[in-house]
Amino acid sequence: MKKIILLFIFVTTTHSFAQLQKGIIYYGEINALQSGDAKGTDSNAYMVFNKNQSYYVTAKDSLEKAEKMNEEKTYLNDDKGGSIYLGTKVSKQGDQVVYNIAKKTMWSNLFLGKQFYIKEITPKMNWKIEKETKKIGSFICKKATSFFRGRNYIAWFTTEIALPFGPWKLNGLPGIILEAYDTNKHIYWYFKSIEYPTKIKENVKYISTPKGIAFKSFDEFKLFQQEQIDVTIDKQRIAQKRFPNVIFIDPKISEQFIEF
Repeated sequence: MKKIILLFIFVTTTHSFAQLQKGIIYYGEINALQSGDAKGTDSNAYMVFNKNQSYYVTAKDSLEKAEKMNEEKTYLNDDKGGSIYLGTKVSKQGDQVVYNIAKKTMWSNLFLGKQFYIKEITPKMNWKIEKETKKIGSFICKKATSFFRGRNYIAWFTTEIALPFGPWKLNGLPGIILEAYDTNKHIYWYFKSIEYPTKIKENVKYISTPKGIAFKSFDEFKLFQQEQIDVTIDKQRIAQKRFPNVIFIDPKISEQFIEF
């Protein structure tokens, strides 16, 4: 009887530990939307995850200052709640993405002069898993490709951590994504380090909106994108009248946003 009780306690404890077990991956995120070839601003990022949910954040002022606070570089506050640090646009909250498997829902926010909050059904990515492999850190990773919201992506994932999470909104592979980029490297996520399991205190949290602010749908976000482009074009046309010898190039959504 004593052996049965001890076995029950061991199984229960092990099951509870597995449920609570979480990890954290540190990434670099290079935004090169206008130039490609991964030649752009390099931001710190991380993703906290457990078996149910992931939380990804980048472009967060504390992430940039923590690493570079001793460097003699410029840190400027703007008048809209964000900052420019070492050429990188950051905010107090950062750009965040939360993915919950059971709820089949993704929440995100990004700083576009103001915080913009989006809630959507988790977008499905039709991945094609290739035969090619490579080692990232201590993990053997497989290659996968997919077209998603305007870009062709390549992702490197490991089945050693069999969870469908990745940086930003990349999801749905049979293993966690350690590296990813679009084929022109307008956006590039690269692996720095991992702690799994981890004892960090930070929870795999949700995104909440300020009082009076509602989540927008992705379709509403697409309308906002076009409005932003139209405003920029209008400003350029006004400037063109004042400076007729200056050539203004109309902005493209693909050069302003990761997804479109």
